[in-house]
Amino acid sequence: MSNISFDKKEFRSLVLNLKKLNPSWGAPQLANFLQQSENPPSLQRRQLVTKIRRTLTRNTIEDKKRSGRPATTSTPSFQQKIKTSLRLKKGASIRNVTSNLNRNGIKCSERTVHRTARQLNLKWFKTRKSQKLTDDNKTRRVICAKQLRMKFGVEKKAHKWKWNRVVNTDFSGKFTLLPFQNKRNDGIWAEEGEVVPPVLINAPTDKFKKGILFWGGISSHRLIPARAPINFTEWLHQQPPQKKRKYLTGDLYAKFVTEKAAPAIKRVFRSTGVIPIFRDDQDSKHRTAIVMDTINSLFGERVDPEIGDSKLADVWVIENVWGAIKERLRGQQFNDASELENQVAQQWRIFTVEKCRQRMEEIPDRLKRVIDQDGKQIHNHS
Repeated sequence: MSNISFDKKEFRSLVLNLKKLNPSWGAPQLANFLQQSENPPSLQRRQLVTKIRRTLTRNTIEDKKRSGRPATTSTPSFQQKIKTSLRLKKGASIRNVTSNLNRNGIKCSERTVHRTARQLNLKWFKTRKSQKLTDDNKTRRVICAKQLRMKFGVEKKAHKWKWNRVVNTDFSGKFTLLPFQNKRNDGIWAEEGEVVPPVLINAPTDKFKKGILFWGGISSHRLIPARAPINFTEWLHQQPPQKKRKYLTGDLYAKFVTEKAAPAIKRVFRSTGVIPIFRDDQDSKHRTAIVMDTINSLFGERVDPEIGDSKLADVWVIENVWGAIKERLRGQQFNDASELENQVAQQWRIFTVEKCRQRMEEIPDRLKRVIDQDGKQIHNHS
């Protein structure tokens, strides 16, 4: 009965039934009964009495007929067509659905379709990008998920548990100084024949957006490095030879791991009493002979690329760290690289040791969901 004040017909039906059972009761007595119930309506005394009295006077649960033109388009059958056309359908935008209905002889506007969708409590959810998986990929994901669970453990208290030693590393993807702009929304309103000044009509844009690529990792002990991720773009531009544009190669990645990544990991693990197990992403440059030899010489153990590279981006939690930071900085504009770097570092430090530990302990469960869903993409983690 807590929803009485919102469900008008249910409220009216209850009042009329109470009156039928107790003919001598008036509006005040009925109000007393409702207010003394387990879940009284959330109305003040005067409002409740007025509402009961109005219901008794009308003696019906139906709404009062309103003045004005009756609904012509938004009828129950039209609403059902809208629901069928929109709900859980790919490519079912308001514009497409309106166009399809008009082609089929149902005249309506985009505004009507949008309003009806709202009345039906339908909500728009933006699709999420996910890696494309073939049947072979799904089969391979299941095999590797089983191998990872077997090798690194399933239960924290088990003897095989090694997830507290794993360091999940990855590059961030570019953080840009300027937010994304939809060029289709760029324009200027002007009168017919009016000359628009060049400063308004021209929209200078960079062919390549300026930004920073970061490197970082996550372990059960904390994020690595602890204070802020490494500015990989800055490090790359410091490497000889000095060129305007530089690209990551296997040799440079091996040098970066030796100079920056490995020391940062070992600093965190120095006081833990455990030996880190290295894991990076499946980029082909990370699997060159020089990189493999470098990592083998720096770390006693690593996640075998044969079982760790099988399109498991939805399992490895470093992806969630970078995704969360990008989401928090979405739409922001930065004056220079230093300001962007400071903001990323500030978001980096939000991830506490406890949160990192919880994330790493989720990995066996995520692997199990991959197995249970026959290798399909898993999305039900934040």
